[in-house]
Amino acid sequence: MQRINRCVSVSLLICFVSKKWCVVTANYRHLDKANLIEICRDARSALHWIYENAEKYKFDTTRIVVSGESAGGHLALMAGLSTDNALFNQGNIKPGRDLKVAAIVNWFGVVDLTKASKGWDADYINQVAPDLSERDSILRAASPIHYVTSASPPIMTIHGDLDTSAPYDQGVLLHEKLKALGNKNYFLTIPGKKHGNFDAPEMTAIFKDIWKFLKENGIE
Repeated sequence: MQRINRCVSVSLLICFVSKKWCVVTANYRHLDKANLIEICRDARSALHWIYENAEKYKFDTTRIVVSGESAGGHLALMAGLSTDNALFNQGNIKPGRDLKVAAIVNWFGVVDLTKASKGWDADYINQVAPDLSERDSILRAASPIHYVTSASPPIMTIHGDLDTSAPYDQGVLLHEKLKALGNKNYFLTIPGKKHGNFDAPEMTAIFKDIWKFLKENGIE
């Protein structure tokens, strides 16, 4: 049985490897090299690579789990949720290719960029979406919350309740929408913590919950 994990910091990979998962890490371009839509395409392209190389590396494409921290969490959500959006399925992705994932583990990723951008400074929002005339449409297009449906894969979110870099209410927003649609999801709040930097006992408890969540959703 193979499992795939992506956009996760190297410090976390040992946890997945220790479970004998097959791990794939993916780089993506930053805003100095690409625009926001192209960065989201990078995430979809990485998922496409997994499907294209499944036979070669013995990947089980029915048990792909995408995951990431912060910007990686946002991209993991985009990769796993924007399954049939032509805006992101371009380049080397074959038309009609169904790039599904079995679950998403989101570590404090932003889900509604329109809402989150209200707290960004002018320099940053100009870097993210420099063209004012297209800003609203770009932020909406790159917001995972708009791709959530009742058919979305199970999603687990880990978020510190004092996080202001990726505001905690972003995790709440995703959880509430998933709950309203009846999706399988789990929202794990880490009390008193900001943007990651969880200590060893917290990480042990988090991964215990991750394994439980995945097992409950048929990924062992």
